Amino acid sequence: MNGSIGGPDEGLRRWGMLAVVSLGIVALTLNWFDVATAFPLVGKEFHVGLGSLSFLISLYIVGYGLSHVPGGMLATRIGMKRVLVLGLLIQGLAGVMSGLSYNYTELALFRVVSGVGGSVFVAMGTAAMFVWFDEKDLTLALGITGGAAFSAGAGFALYVWVYVQAATSWHTSLLLAGVFELLVMVLTAVTFHVPDGFPLLGGAKFDRAAIRASLSSRDLWIYGIALLGGYGAYFTTSQLFSEYVTNVRHFAPSTGGLLSAMILLAGIPGSLLGGFFADRSKNLRMYVFVPLIAVSLLLVLIPVVPNQALWALGIAIGFFLIFGFAAWLAVPARVSHIEHQFIGTAAGLMLALAAIGGFFIPIIFGHLVSHTSFNTGWYFLAIVSLAFALVGLAGHNPLETNVRPRSPTF
Repeated sequence: MNGSIGGPDEGLRRWGMLAVVSLGIVALTLNWFDVATAFPLVGKEFHVGLGSLSFLISLYIVGYGLSHVPGGMLATRIGMKRVLVLGLLIQGLAGVMSGLSYNYTELALFRVVSGVGGSVFVAMGTAAMFVWFDEKDLTLALGITGGAAFSAGAGFALYVWVYVQAATSWHTSLLLAGVFELLVMVLTAVTFHVPDGFPLLGGAKFDRAAIRASLSSRDLWIYGIALLGGYGAYFTTSQLFSEYVTNVRHFAPSTGGLLSAMILLAGIPGSLLGGFFADRSKNLRMYVFVPLIAVSLLLVLIPVVPNQALWALGIAIGFFLIFGFAAWLAVPARVSHIEHQFIGTAAGLMLALAAIGGFFIPIIFGHLVSHTSFNTGWYFLAIVSLAFALVGLAGHNPLETNVRPRSPTF
């Protein structure tokens, strides 16, 4: 059996699986970004400044970045569904414990743990889309999960959670987000499954040959590095833009939260359009490279435009970065031709490389802003995004690779 997905029932089931994974991504990003909503209150309660608050962003990425590849290997060994559920369990519990943290050290620790759970789920959620949408609409499906659902959860955290926090406390708001993810974990455990004819996705041996198959593709490394700058700039901008507009441009806090949310929500149409058009194009490289260049140019404009133009800039930054993200996620299947049971590890490698930027760039940004100004920070983000994006020009397109097609191993 070649593991293909056919028939009308399987066609409907794949969209159901997409909905389950998408809900998991919403819960994941809610628990990722909700701490940014609490930054002003966390800073006041724990007596820390912007540098320490931006470090919380990087600490999440520590767990997130380091766990992508091990999470993919674990999924190959024990099965995709078990690891999906495990990721939601770890991050949900970390969200609850974040809400129960009453000093900076405790909160910092649980941000790392939260990143571990989020990492495991993202890698496997991506792999699940490769399996269910292998024959059709793959990049669109990745756009929905990796772009639209991601943006929706993050936007929800940065705007709706402002009101949840105001009605309760920042401690309770983080706890409630964790509880929500645990409920999604139960739903995933009950409803998620892999297609018929894929026995290796329930658990398979992971040896040296499997590691080489998962990690040796040149294009995985090139595309992973290409997103490093833009990835870090995106998380820095989305989580600290409200600090900039309230402290420097004198926006009301609620308006600043809405603007940050709009940066993330703009990724919903961006991901859908990017995934739709990239599915129909063989020039995958341009769908990754051009949006990153656009983001770099927009970041340069932040310090010089009038206040009202910041809305358009923020929305455009969110739109363009996520526009190219679906195409980027499709590289393991469409360019490197990784076999299904190793997709999680291959996608994990790319995400881990990008996460290096997610860790270091917010730290550097916070240092620059603390010692110079926000303007210096925005210029830094623009330069680093552009520099790493240029690496992507060395990546292949699907028709340019000499990799043999995947063998029917299922």
